[in-house]
Amino acid sequence: MRFHYITSRQKFFKGSAILAVTTVASYALGLLRDRQFAHLFGASHQLDAYQAAFIIPDLLLNIFVAGGLAAAFIPLLAEIRTHNNDREVSDYINSILNGSILVVCAVGLVTFFLAPWIAPLIVRGFPPDVMHQYIVLLRIMLISPIIFAVSNALGNLLASQERFFWYGISAIVYNLGIILGTWLLFPSLGIYAAGVGVLMGSLLHLIPRVFGAWRMFSYRPRIMVDQYIRKFIRLMLPKMIGHPVEQITFLGFTAIASSIGGGAITVLNFARNFQSAPVAVVGITLSMTLFPIISRSAAANNRVEFMKELLFTVKLTLLILIPSAILMYVIREPLIRILLGGGAFDETAVKATAAALGIFTLAIPTESLSHLFARAFYALKNSIIPVFVSIGGLFLSIAVGYVLSRSMGVRGLALGFFIGSVVKVALLAILLRRAPFGSA
Repeated sequence: MRFHYITSRQKFFKGSAILAVTTVASYALGLLRDRQFAHLFGASHQLDAYQAAFIIPDLLLNIFVAGGLAAAFIPLLAEIRTHNNDREVSDYINSILNGSILVVCAVGLVTFFLAPWIAPLIVRGFPPDVMHQYIVLLRIMLISPIIFAVSNALGNLLASQERFFWYGISAIVYNLGIILGTWLLFPSLGIYAAGVGVLMGSLLHLIPRVFGAWRMFSYRPRIMVDQYIRKFIRLMLPKMIGHPVEQITFLGFTAIASSIGGGAITVLNFARNFQSAPVAVVGITLSMTLFPIISRSAAANNRVEFMKELLFTVKLTLLILIPSAILMYVIREPLIRILLGGGAFDETAVKATAAALGIFTLAIPTESLSHLFARAFYALKNSIIPVFVSIGGLFLSIAVGYVLSRSMGVRGLALGFFIGSVVKVALLAILLRRAPFGSA
């Protein structure tokens, strides 16, 4: 038992270290990407159009693919491997992969044709020429969810085997692709170069995962609807509603920001990108590496080990992220001035972004804990509770953000996000303590 505990903890720290390093590298390139955008376009309507167009493809991916994979893929794969042979494991993986591709292709095609009617609902405050740019960018970037559907399925397969290097390096080359695509094509395509860069980045995101996972199963172009796929769909359906809450929240914030003024969406997204860095590097990294460990504990009906690992990770998360949030708050303005300032990104844009970031930093610990508690529910094969809590937080964040934005501008949206995050993590913590262990 002691040997098992030490081995489990070693795997946890090794996986966390790999993901942390690759995430830091990814965010470093992400900052370089944002600096490139800031210098080329500034806090402008053009960059607002790109930032807004990015949300819908990301939302479609999270609703129809990433949500189900996050909630059900790893726990069910652990169950199949415990009780079945390699052929059934391969059938399960192929069915999820092929089903994801078909669904995203169908939804993306519908969205492509409906883009002119979607635009006035999302960016109603844009001038007509910027609205046109938004529609073109949206249509370009609708190809990326198809590529990411494959990449996400392979990524979850790699995570289930704790092969985090190939999983984590994808985000690095993704940002590299956006940077290179924008740099190479900007002279001829302008803002549309950023959209093409997203497609280049998504292809680069896929390649390492194909390389890392190609020996882990035998690909077949078929879908087997057996008991495990039916169970996957049953677990996936509520998560389809709850997983894209962050994207829907910022879709609502984008609609509100489009009427605040030119550059508001850019300020919102740049501030959010800075705030999300420690959440991704620490919060999501720790929750991802913990997930397969507590999924195995839940499958073995070992509540003691489950809670021990969970509480250890909660303490570690807070120990790292509370000081990180304080530090980011203190240095926020010089940080943004150094990393984004210059070119078309003037001093007014720097100060506006720093003001929004100051409020966003409050949500660094709470958002990280919400990722952790949600995966604890998924390990118990309970995706309903996190969904309802997330939906409640969504409505609260947007409602409060809308009211506060009338007087505070983008800062009001950031404060609305923090308030929703606090309520969400508090409810998840309370309900997790009362959740039946091993509930399906």
